[in-house]
Amino acid sequence: MTHDIDKDYLLDTLRACVEVESPVGYYPEAHEWLRGVLAEMGCEMTVDNNATVYVRVSGKSSEKVVCLGAHLDTIGLVVRGINDDGTLRVRQLGGINYHSIEGETCTVHCRDGRAVAGQVICDHHSTHVFDDARSRERTEDTMAISLVADVASAADARALGVTEGAVAGIDPHFERFDNGYVISRHIDDKAAVAVLLDVLRWLRDSGERPAFDTLFAFPIYEEIGRGGSWVPDEVDEYVAVDITLIGPDYAGSDEHSVGVICSDAKGPYDWELTNTLIACAQEACTPGHWNTQVCFHYSTDANAAALHGNDIAAGAFGMACMNSHGRERCHVDALVETERLARAYVMGCGR
Repeated sequence: MTHDIDKDYLLDTLRACVEVESPVGYYPEAHEWLRGVLAEMGCEMTVDNNATVYVRVSGKSSEKVVCLGAHLDTIGLVVRGINDDGTLRVRQLGGINYHSIEGETCTVHCRDGRAVAGQVICDHHSTHVFDDARSRERTEDTMAISLVADVASAADARALGVTEGAVAGIDPHFERFDNGYVISRHIDDKAAVAVLLDVLRWLRDSGERPAFDTLFAFPIYEEIGRGGSWVPDEVDEYVAVDITLIGPDYAGSDEHSVGVICSDAKGPYDWELTNTLIACAQEACTPGHWNTQVCFHYSTDANAAALHGNDIAAGAFGMACMNSHGRERCHVDALVETERLARAYVMGCGR
């Protein structure tokens, strides 16, 4: 097994995926984009009733079925009402940090298919107007979307197609730097989507076959905790590929590394499967560029799958990401290390 990973392909795919709108529950654009990418690879795509996309690859053995999942959904907002001045009251979809999105542009996806540009604002938005503009708490009761249009009333907003239940995606503002760094919203978890797509491309181009029958899964509800709530009955192991964390509790983690998650906010991952992933990292990853983590304030589709009663062993790993749920920062090295680990797992390393 070689490690000739195309960094430009990874970053180009990441950018393309990031720029496809997929706030929690809104999947038409992401599915259309993914269908096109997979068709170019000659892969057949199926979709379950929970809007999870699957690609199946036959392995050398049908002794068991393993699944690698990377979620397509991103944090976003849902419209819960329209104020008299035409601004939109919202609820969060996923773990929004309102401070990080104040002033950001967004796209409001209406139920009739129309899309309207917007901007996330605080109701006391200007230091020139409001004495408490700096100190006012940013919550769902003080934040709103101001449509980028001539809107002065609720009727004006509704005339543009906006209703309760419209969903807003925060614009990513992807930036790629010559030294390999990337800053963008939605690196969580579009970076992992790019990695799994490149693993599929590698399997096609190399002629390699996975050790076991393998499903590649792309859920759409991870950010609200139910992306992996149902897993096909045939799956024995579900491994989530998701971002890992950088901070005081995460020794050895930086934007160049991949982390194996041993436990998270919902509890520990499967002992033997996690040890297999650690063995894969030891064999396939660059020394000093992988670590193990116990993650707080965080969980994945894999643990969601286990907690919802699926008969699976759960594991998780992924690229380290700075400033999660804000304008996130990562390095292409972390994507490369994550793909090395993913290839090793798929090929049966550590077993």
